[in-house]
Amino acid sequence: MNRRKTTINLIQDRATPHNNVLIAEFKNNPEVKLNVWYAVDQDIKIFADYPRLGNDLTNKYFQAQIYGSTFNFNFIKYCLKHAHERFVFVGWINTNTRLLHLLFFILGRPFNHWTDSPEDPKSMIKFRKVIRWLIYKLLNFSKSKVFVVGENTKKQFNEWGIKDKKLVNLPIFIKAEENLEHYKEKREDIFTEYSIEEGQFLISAGSRLIYEKGYDLLIEAINLLPVDVKKNTKVVIVGSGSEELELRSLIEKHSLQKTILIETWLPMDKFKSLIANSNLFIHPSRFDSFGGTALAMMLGIPVVGSKKAGAAAERIIHGKNGFLYDPENFIDLSNYILKIFTDKGLEEKMAKEAHSTALSWRPEKGRDILIDNAI
Repeated sequence: MNRRKTTINLIQDRATPHNNVLIAEFKNNPEVKLNVWYAVDQDIKIFADYPRLGNDLTNKYFQAQIYGSTFNFNFIKYCLKHAHERFVFVGWINTNTRLLHLLFFILGRPFNHWTDSPEDPKSMIKFRKVIRWLIYKLLNFSKSKVFVVGENTKKQFNEWGIKDKKLVNLPIFIKAEENLEHYKEKREDIFTEYSIEEGQFLISAGSRLIYEKGYDLLIEAINLLPVDVKKNTKVVIVGSGSEELELRSLIEKHSLQKTILIETWLPMDKFKSLIANSNLFIHPSRFDSFGGTALAMMLGIPVVGSKKAGAAAERIIHGKNGFLYDPENFIDLSNYILKIFTDKGLEEKMAKEAHSTALSWRPEKGRDILIDNAI
């Protein structure tokens, strides 16, 4: 697409740290003017679910415009009036964005929709399934481009009947860490806090503790390791969610309390320090549109991930910068952990390759994908 001076309106419900990584890449880009819109001012109303994220999200890189969650005539008017500009709707979470999807469809106006994994139809009640079907039909027959988070999500939308030519992979991007030593220097603090002995094999993992993330499978894989390996391994899982009690019970059932720890939350700097001082990161999801693989690789840590874990499936070159396995096959997961545990040279080689892979996915790549494909 011809990159003449243009305006892109990025319309979200609220600011998020990972989208800010992409937004930052437009700061000094003369080709595009980026208008940032939010329904909620994140710096006034902090995430209800994640209050510890803190503020400085809404206006971090651009002065954002707040259009509100209820009907806003002036906002709708702006979007309809400025037909020469491009519009990227992140989901359809509120009244205004839902109405704009419909109006752009009726008027035959081009627009862009950015989303992560669609809901599993098996988990929907019939009414919601019908509504979701209608929404996807609207996308399919409108002048739209659908940006999706990861190739796994792209496959899901294909299954829902969205035309492949409409779909563009725009994954979550991680800021390149220019000073990895900052995190490596926290090794002693991490080892002391989690009672890790020098020479022990440290495995990190982290996300929401829900069934889809597969942490029960990780626990089963650790349980299969030889006794002497388990004694010399420490696993720290960072996260909270509906499966937490079940996971703690499973750890207790297998008498793994000294091997596996669950940390319900860590500030990002400390989470990165934990990963950066690990020997291995595990991404065990039954399904994940993207996930922590990208962060671990940017920190120079090899990953063992399931083929249904979006970032793992896209970024891992099996046997080179990590290992891939079928998500329910925790026997293979256990064997790959053991393989890296017993081969320090392999671990070091994979760590270098993982970081090299991460550097080929810098955030400016996401900016270019959006500029080149948005209509």
